[in-house]
Amino acid sequence: MVDILEKMFSGIGSGLLTILSGIGTLIKSLFIGVFSILDGILGGDENSPECVPQTEIVEHYVEMHRDSAQQEFHEQMLSMTLQKSGVNFNKLRPEMDSAISVVVSVYHTAMNDDEYKPLITSANDYEGHSERSAHYVGAALDFRIKDMGSLETRKQIAQMVRDNLGNRYTVLHEDIGQENEHLHVQLRNGTYNRNAEWD
Repeated sequence: MVDILEKMFSGIGSGLLTILSGIGTLIKSLFIGVFSILDGILGGDENSPECVPQTEIVEHYVEMHRDSAQQEFHEQMLSMTLQKSGVNFNKLRPEMDSAISVVVSVYHTAMNDDEYKPLITSANDYEGHSERSAHYVGAALDFRIKDMGSLETRKQIAQMVRDNLGNRYTVLHEDIGQENEHLHVQLRNGTYNRNAEWD
C-alpha cells in the first residue's frame, strides 16, 4: 500500500512539475513576443535614445544560405557599387542587397548618371561600432555621401533613400560636415532575427 501511495504522489509531483514548466515557458514566450512587438513599433537606430533594446532569447545561431537567385542578385548589387578597402561583407543579409539597389537608384537620380557607383565605406568590418551594432550581424551598411553636392542636396538624398526603403529600414545621415560623413542604412531593430547568420 505504501508503495502504491509513493508511486501515486510521485506521478502527481512530476505531472505538476511538467504543468508548471509549461506555464513558465508560455509566460516567457508571451514576454518575448510583447517585447519584440514593442521593439518593432518603438525601435529606432541602434544609437538613438528612443531605441528599445532588442529582446531575443535564442541560445543558438541558425545558419542561412542564399539560393542561386539571391547569390546572383547579391553579386550584381556589389558590382554596382565601389567598396572602400577592407570592407567585409561577411554575414550580409539578402535584405541589405535590396537596400543597396535602392541606394544605387537614388544616387543615379541625384547624380543624373546611371553609371555612378556609390562607395560602401563599412559593412561588417569596423570594430568601432556599438556593441550590438547591426553591422556585426550583416544588417547595416554605410555609404559615402560627403561628395554628393551641397548639404541641402545630401539631406534630400538621405530623405529619398528613407522614403524609398520604407519602414523596415532605418536611414541616418551621420557625421554631417565631417570627413566620415555617410549614410547609415540598416534593417530596423526588431524586424529580423539577429541569430540567423547568413553566409
